[in-house]
Amino acid sequence: MKKLIYIFLLAIVSIFMFSTCDKIDNPIKENAPFIWNKRKIIIYDFTGHQCIHCTKAHEMISQLKKQYKESAGDSAIIPIAIHCGSFANIRTGGEKFRYDFRTDVGDFLGGRGENLGYYGELAMPIGLVNNLSKNNLSTITAWPGETQKYISSIPYFFINISPNFSVDSIISCDVKIITNIENSRKLNLIVFLLEDNIIQNQQTEEFIAEYQHNNVLRAGFNGAFGEVIKSNSDRLIYLSEINKSVSLSAKDHDWKIDDCSIVAFVYDSDTQEILQAENCKVR
Repeated sequence: MKKLIYIFLLAIVSIFMFSTCDKIDNPIKENAPFIWNKRKIIIYDFTGHQCIHCTKAHEMISQLKKQYKESAGDSAIIPIAIHCGSFANIRTGGEKFRYDFRTDVGDFLGGRGENLGYYGELAMPIGLVNNLSKNNLSTITAWPGETQKYISSIPYFFINISPNFSVDSIISCDVKIITNIENSRKLNLIVFLLEDNIIQNQQTEEFIAEYQHNNVLRAGFNGAFGEVIKSNSDRLIYLSEINKSVSLSAKDHDWKIDDCSIVAFVYDSDTQEILQAENCKVR
């Protein structure tokens, strides 16, 4: 009788163990409800077309964009793919990796070839979530948690972007920063140009000849760290505005303007925290 009881208990324990250990939950819950007060989150994705594991970061970003997306289609996540370092090197011989994704901004932030940039040696895939401090560099497994820190908070500002593309290939925009919460922060504004749907090579465990590169940094309108828009601690009252205009030339570039977008974001000059971001199509 004791033997029968022992066998019965062992069977119950075994069923419990198998039912609880046969699957590891995905840390990202697609379509899970979340509270969003229109604060948008910037993710810097340091990447390169010769980086074997960087597509994992692209997949993580896609999942985060889906998770934090309103039914109307507006996502809280704005990723910026910065091709830099030795993984962004081009090859002059053969057919692989001949396309040059590199930019002046990317070179400054992440380095060119063996020369290190502002953020030092980057073990890609790696990035920054809503804070530009070197101390905030994190691997992709930390990005969901980092995103959750900000996603439901009320933004200090809202941003409006009014873009224009002229007949002489000048991309310009007026950026309006509107105060939503009174504050005394010192502020910088960064404006970047991004492009989607670039079909080029990408190395993974296998070589992919026609990989779709999205969110690719093409140029900075006002430098790698932008420009100061408020240098003092004077108090900004509710609905007060700061306005800036920036422009750059698209001449002599192979950018497909219909696939290009403008990203503008404001960050605290002292803490490096990004307080609000916005994006829009060039046309």
